[in-house]
Amino acid sequence: MEISGAAGATALKQAQTQQSIGFAVLGKANDAAKAEGKAAVALLDSAAETTGKRSSAPGQGQRIDVVA
Repeated sequence: MEISGAAGATALKQAQTQQSIGFAVLGKANDAAKAEGKAAVALLDSAAETTGKRSSAPGQGQRIDVVA
């Protein structure tokens, strides 16, 4: 089966467009993953700062006392 010049050009353009869309989608997914990673690092940094501010004195900030 032979493809005419116009049909071949159309198929080529379609393949190029599909490839461009695929790269755009992958780029967006990559950007979202980077943002998620940065948010996770910020959360861990915040938790580390909060943990570092706790008192290390005996009975201060190391446990939860519950009275029933």
